[in-house]
Amino acid sequence: MNINNWKPYLKLDTEGLQCMAQQTYEPLVSPDGKTFCKNYEFPNEYQYRDEKDRPLYTDEVCDWFFDNEVKYLLEFEDKPYAPEDIDIDFANRRIFFKWHSKSCNQIMYAPNKSWPQGEWRNQIKDIILDQYNEGIYKLTMYPHCHYIDSQGQMRAIDWYGCVPIDAPYIAEKYMQGIIHETAQFRLEETGKAVDSVLNLETMFKRSLSTHVLWGDQNMSYIYKKIFE
Repeated sequence: MNINNWKPYLKLDTEGLQCMAQQTYEPLVSPDGKTFCKNYEFPNEYQYRDEKDRPLYTDEVCDWFFDNEVKYLLEFEDKPYAPEDIDIDFANRRIFFKWHSKSCNQIMYAPNKSWPQGEWRNQIKDIILDQYNEGIYKLTMYPHCHYIDSQGQMRAIDWYGCVPIDAPYIAEKYMQGIIHETAQFRLEETGKAVDSVLNLETMFKRSLSTHVLWGDQNMSYIYKKIFE
């Protein structure tokens, strides 16, 4: 599929201003706004990246995240919160699916607009609990990692950020390849790598209890359901 004229997907910051949405792939939306593309082909050439020089984001690292995304996307494809009409271009490392114009981030942080908690709080809880019950820690729990379809169903994207609960390990080089300088402290609080491998269980728990915010709300109410 030709993506030459596709537009970059930009999330909103807490002030409602557009900013870079992704470190791991180039997020694109078709000209008609109906298809989303996760382009892993040349992620270091993403024009809206604020860090242009990323020597640690090698082709090997990019391959690993693309493969991990495909693995869990297909594993969860029958879930009601999975993306619709998935199409995978393995040769060019691109993933396509149906888009509904906005992510949860763009709804929540739109200027002069509030999103009532009742419209999202239970849906994200049910998604995270189901993933946990299926044996997966999905660390990509932010509003820009989810969207609402035309029927009001919340759906999850960014499946590259998954690890099995019974083996939540990832080579340190992969995390160092995508981590933004402003989030380096997240790796530090996760703990030192053992034999160049990180245990992401601590990162998941800290994300859920503290760091992941939807508006001014963290996910501690979900953390308590799982761990307390």
